[in-house]
Amino acid sequence: MVSIGLIQLHQYDRLGAARRNQLIHEQFKRLFHKASEIYGSKIEIVCLPELWYTRVVRDFEKEFKVITDAAREYDFTIIPGAFKEKIDDNTYVSCPVVTPNGSILGRQFKIHLFGHQRKALKPGSKMEIFEVGKLKFSVPICYDLVFPEIARSAVRKGAELLFFPSKIPKTGIDPWHLYLQVRALENRIPVVASNVCGGFFGGKSTIVDLEYDRSTDIATPKIKTAVAAKEQIIIVNIDLRRSRQMRQRRF
Repeated sequence: MVSIGLIQLHQYDRLGAARRNQLIHEQFKRLFHKASEIYGSKIEIVCLPELWYTRVVRDFEKEFKVITDAAREYDFTIIPGAFKEKIDDNTYVSCPVVTPNGSILGRQFKIHLFGHQRKALKPGSKMEIFEVGKLKFSVPICYDLVFPEIARSAVRKGAELLFFPSKIPKTGIDPWHLYLQVRALENRIPVVASNVCGGFFGGKSTIVDLEYDRSTDIATPKIKTAVAAKEQIIIVNIDLRRSRQMRQRRF
């Protein structure tokens, strides 16, 4: 069993360093207390949306020290969303994965850039597998969801959870939810997707787990969804053993 925390955020275009740090600290503190006081559990891994913070990041460890500090303080792994991150001479949509000791385990670069991103940013070229303790997971970013080979390649490499930091407008929510359910069903894997909310963006961040009827060999999606307009935290416990058994039966 793994305990997942999902944080849905507004988009922040003009967020100064002090306010940014305060916002992040408040969100992680709320998550920690909600998990311990209401659910009686400890969060193991947290996921935030794609590009909730829109400025170019030039030194993640320095600019987001508040995230690495929170990972150590609360002892969980953080998928902090995805940022426009400048590395050497290139700018990527990049997701640094932060371990419970505050170190950067690695980065996933968005492979399939969307719209204007294709002109300004450099795409990634492969799916990474991140391993923390006994948990293996991958982080396809937003539009990567549309391409089935992305999720399948991660599962073939051993991923047991897929996290999709996303930034989906209101008009795209219904197809986005369909894609999430399909990726979960076709790969027999739980899917966690955090979205930006408010204004143009549709929120409704979603966790898709699977239920299984052994007598018919049929899996059905078990869905928990946030509301559309406001910042919100979702906490779910996922039984990875069950989805692992489903994959073994299918593949």
